Amino acid sequence: MAVASNAVIALVLGSVLAVVGLVPWAAVQYRRRGELGLGNALLAFAAVVYALALVTYTLLPLPGTTDAAVLCSPAPAPQLHPFEFVRDIAKEGGVTGPRSLLGNRAVAQVALNVALFVPLGMLVAHFTRGRTGSRRRRLAGVVAGTLAGAAISLLIELTQLTGDWFLFPCAYRLFDVDDLLANTAGALLGTAVAPVLLLLGRPGADPDRDDARPVTVRRRAFGMACDLLAILLTGGGLSSVVSIGLAVAERDPASGVGVVLLAAAPLVAPAAQLVLVLTTGRTLGEIVTRLRPEPRPSAGQRLVRWALGSGGWALASALSSTSAVAAAVAVVLAVGAVVGVWATRDRRGFANAVARLGVVDERT
Repeated sequence: MAVASNAVIALVLGSVLAVVGLVPWAAVQYRRRGELGLGNALLAFAAVVYALALVTYTLLPLPGTTDAAVLCSPAPAPQLHPFEFVRDIAKEGGVTGPRSLLGNRAVAQVALNVALFVPLGMLVAHFTRGRTGSRRRRLAGVVAGTLAGAAISLLIELTQLTGDWFLFPCAYRLFDVDDLLANTAGALLGTAVAPVLLLLGRPGADPDRDDARPVTVRRRAFGMACDLLAILLTGGGLSSVVSIGLAVAERDPASGVGVVLLAAAPLVAPAAQLVLVLTTGRTLGEIVTRLRPEPRPSAGQRLVRWALGSGGWALASALSSTSAVAAAVAVVLAVGAVVGVWATRDRRGFANAVARLGVVDERT
């Protein structure tokens, strides 16, 4: 039950972190690889979830008390004898066949510790080998993956030994040198099967990253999603900060200052988008996906692009709670944006079509 709950925690938190980091990560990928790549996106998401799974599995659940008299009676003594797991397996009945192998709890514990670090070895070896995959790079991947497994396992064991680095008065989980050995072995095993990840994509910079790519529906839709995500995270984040600040200051959110601040927070994102479009001619999503309007837009065309695009939608959405007209405008702009990408020539979209602009790859 604890393992299942930790997996859920890792998946939920990993998804949140992946969403928050999506825009900057995608911008880096478009400049290193020339495109996003579904396989590399899946690998990045898996790496985030896996990192959180390591934390939750090895540190959670936290003790319900910091009382030394309760927590440290008795405190678990560290297990410093290598290969003590062999005796544990014998105590659990030994291994006399396949059935006993499956039913031995000590075997299951060792197998779990090995399996837990296999993905780490795979990921480190994969990203170390680069695009060429020469013999030297493959060997470097094996060494890096194994050392990373040993180092992270040691960090985890020391965290457990010190009670989360003295956050608690004593260790609440067991430091076990056999866990360190099993984790390192798992990382080494992971480096051996790391070539499987090449099916999802090759790591490292693409030598053709500066070649222009087609303006596809998927690419335009992803750029729009980046705009939407940035607007929602900015507005939601600022609203949360304001709410927390009012609570800390013991100010009523319904007071004059509270109402003004909470009303102004959602307006920051469309204002920032307006500044960006007026100064660069592009939205954040277009910058991320390396797209630009063609020809170079005038100030009026830039304003039209903002008003009929994500900026205007964000402003109308921010005002929709107090205005039915604003709510209707937000719906119309959202539908126009989605339909426009499919229906307009060269995937220019609704706002660009009205502004009489096209959309091309910035490398064209």
